[in-house]
Amino acid sequence: MFKEFFDFKKLRKKWIYFGTITLVLVLVSWYCAHALGYNKASILLDDKKITADEINDKIESLKNDLSAIEVEVAEAEEEQRNKQAELSQMNSEFEEVTSIINQRDDVQKEYDTLSQQMEEKNGEIKALNQQISDKQKELDIITKGIVVKKKEPRVLVAGVFIAGKDIPAGRYKVEPNRGSGNYFVNGGAKVNIILGKGDDFYLPEYVFELDEGDEIEATLSVKYTLVE
Repeated sequence: MFKEFFDFKKLRKKWIYFGTITLVLVLVSWYCAHALGYNKASILLDDKKITADEINDKIESLKNDLSAIEVEVAEAEEEQRNKQAELSQMNSEFEEVTSIINQRDDVQKEYDTLSQQMEEKNGEIKALNQQISDKQKELDIITKGIVVKKKEPRVLVAGVFIAGKDIPAGRYKVEPNRGSGNYFVNGGAKVNIILGKGDDFYLPEYVFELDEGDEIEATLSVKYTLVE
């Protein structure tokens, strides 16, 4: 029995020794694993086994991509602000141009209206001037009879004369200078009268247009006065 106890004690020592060795090996393994850190560790991601270093690299790559995207977003926002400013400026210019065009259209309409009114007034003034001229002529005829031109009358003795050669062409008032007698122009085709005074059969004066080349035939001395 003592022998069995002694054998048990020896077996127990072996187990303790074995257990101690095992524990030491486990601690050593844990320390080595911890010393190496998770750099050698691996996980299963998307059915692929990757290490922690690869994960870190992936994270850094994503961070870099994110930073680049943020820069692009900032640039895009800045460009958008610039475009918005340009658009606002263009809208302002468009409104200004539209206002000018509207004002031009209003001014053009007003100009056209005034031009039409001016034409109407010009027509009225022209008509009134014509009336004034006509009335003035009537007044001159009434008050003065025939308007005599500021030129001395001319006297031709009895005889035959040619207008434009012996006397200038024009509108004349003819009167007997002395006595009475026949007065013909172009053989009586244009004028055929008897000039004289003191008898109802005689004409004391006569007004007509003497044209270039007309032939005058008179049996008395005649006074010619240019009239209008």
